Amino acid sequence: MKHFRYLLLTAILALVVVSVAPSPVLAQTPTPADGVTITGDQVVIGNTFQLQTGETLDGNMLVIGGTVTTRTDTRVNGDIVLVGGTISLDGEVNGDIVAIGGAVSVNENATVNGGLTMIGATLQRAEGAEISGGVSQQNPDLFRITVPENEQWGLPFSKWNNPLARMLSASLQALGMGILAVIIGLLLPKQVKRVSDELTREPLVAGGVGLLTIIVAPIILVLLTITILLIPVAILSIIVLAFAVLFGLIAIGYEIGERLSGLFKATWHPSIAAGLGTLLLSLVIGFANLVPCVGWMLGLIAGFLGLGSVIVSRFGSEKYAARIVKAVLPVSEPPPTGGESPESPPVNNSNNIPSSGGNDENN
Repeated sequence: MKHFRYLLLTAILALVVVSVAPSPVLAQTPTPADGVTITGDQVVIGNTFQLQTGETLDGNMLVIGGTVTTRTDTRVNGDIVLVGGTISLDGEVNGDIVAIGGAVSVNENATVNGGLTMIGATLQRAEGAEISGGVSQQNPDLFRITVPENEQWGLPFSKWNNPLARMLSASLQALGMGILAVIIGLLLPKQVKRVSDELTREPLVAGGVGLLTIIVAPIILVLLTITILLIPVAILSIIVLAFAVLFGLIAIGYEIGERLSGLFKATWHPSIAAGLGTLLLSLVIGFANLVPCVGWMLGLIAGFLGLGSVIVSRFGSEKYAARIVKAVLPVSEPPPTGGESPESPPVNNSNNIPSSGGNDENN
């Protein structure tokens, strides 16, 4: 299929670049009137999309974990890519269909003027359904996950050499980071925002401070461990440093979530913005780590920026720190200059006689 590579690439990158996709469908699409033509590509993520009788979609469709239903006498003029969702077809599709790990139902009134490629997906084809391009069932080795013998379990899929298993491991870790970001966003929303603001205001300074911290911190930790009495301090420092890195990554994710909310013209709670943004950031970093030799650099750069922002903003409490300094060390007003009391009235020193206007000249 000549469009297969393009469609597959679109499906894989959709989790990362969904923010630039036109006409995203993040909630159930309202049903338009009969005979209406919907123009533009559609992105359905975890929700539903329906074409009622007489409606037409002029554009491609990407479905990630969602549900798409087309009724009789409907038409889709474009390709359809399904990733882990369901599609039920009763109308006409003028394009190719690629299903990855989902379920496709082609009912008796459906017509597909193109090919249907199933990659680890299931197909229910009713009698009378027409598929002009034929059906291709593909189950490559990439989707055959086998558990190695005598393998001890650590993180899920973490020790498997299968590429898909490594992607699943990165996805699970990204999901864990997203959940942690939601919790941090609920508990410390103002601190997360301050760290994010510091990052956007001075990214170069934040990155430099983070890089310097990563270089200096191991030296200090070694010096602490040499002194046996300071080993607990070294352990506590490692915990604080690890939390600072995580907090910085969550702050970067919060900024990404805020940009997404602005793109969709919506207002999200800080916990939602932090969770979605951190999930996307972790997915990008996790998938980048699959690239040999250079994949780790993206996560390292993000760690530098986040750690530096946390340190510069004092874990997002710089405003509170300023208030504490003013409370402990109140700033006194400078004494008045000239040696005169500001409350004493002006005195006329000319023989201690008050001025009487123009009569003084006559005297």
